[in-house]
Amino acid sequence: MNNRRTKGDGQITHLLSTILSKVNSIEKLLSPAIPSMPDSEILDSKGVRLLTKMSDRTLLRRRNDGSLPFYRDKGKIYYLRADVLKAVLLEKEENLKRKHYEKND
Repeated sequence: MNNRRTKGDGQITHLLSTILSKVNSIEKLLSPAIPSMPDSEILDSKGVRLLTKMSDRTLLRRRNDGSLPFYRDKGKIYYLRADVLKAVLLEKEENLKRKHYEKND
């Protein structure tokens, strides 16, 4: 894979910050309709699947590759909501960058 930087890197950064501001605006609009959940909320695998629409296999792959931090207690796996949301955002950013580089190659 080619890791060279292009003139479009600044455009990607601008695009990502624009998307983030739009998401924040949408979140503010929806926040009265969605019950607030603290970022320290602990989720089990089912909760993560419902929040992210990930399959069991995807959760396993994310745990194994280290992109989704988890905690184990008495054989059961738990996740912090903040960690899950951060992992999902990072994955989306990486996908956007990869698509941009593939488009320019």
